[in-house]
Amino acid sequence: MAEASEDSAPYFATAILPLYHGPFVKINIKPSNHEFTISKQLLCAESQVFSAMFEGQFKESQVMIADLEEMEYVVSVRSVHALIQWLYRRIINFDIEDPREHITAAMELVRLADKYNIVGLDTKMAQYIREIIIANRNPKANEFVRPVEPNTKWIDREHIISATYLRREHPVRRTLAAASLAGYLRSDHYKFIEETHLYLPLQPICFLKSVQHWTGQNLCLEVALSKTPLVERS
Repeated sequence: MAEASEDSAPYFATAILPLYHGPFVKINIKPSNHEFTISKQLLCAESQVFSAMFEGQFKESQVMIADLEEMEYVVSVRSVHALIQWLYRRIINFDIEDPREHITAAMELVRLADKYNIVGLDTKMAQYIREIIIANRNPKANEFVRPVEPNTKWIDREHIISATYLRREHPVRRTLAAASLAGYLRSDHYKFIEETHLYLPLQPICFLKSVQHWTGQNLCLEVALSKTPLVERS
């Protein structure tokens, strides 16, 4: 018998519908005590960490509650809300107008997903952040004018430092490195010159490895040539 396609009614009935029923587990955010109820099957299927908690020998498997301590730029009510939205609907929508805060929220979700080994979000979030950057580039940037900082108008120091906690080859880490490169190459007074010295390897051969990261987005050549990950945080 052929397997049902993912958009078919049989697939929905057998694979998707059970995720909206029990058994359920609870995620409790401390110290604010915001509590979320979520399908155990769904959460464990998407996270090795939560699977170990709720299906292993830990106390969470007995009480079916996991307490998560709030952690700046990682665990927050907002990032858990976004994670649940992703798990159930496979969409990311923060509904935030301010580009800087939008990137902050996205980075929180990236770090949360990384901390709990949520599968499939790294590439999605790299593209998501890239689209925010492109949509909100320095308004002076065009094919004739190249400001010192064409891509980092709304990126702040904490975004870059937060990315260094991700693994070396993480797509989001590469995206922020690529966005930062033009300013670094153009001016000794670039606002992230210190952070780039600390966290961005500048071997020229690395710059030439890949052009497809920003190709077709009307970005400067230096950024188009950079798919270089930030260096490991010491």
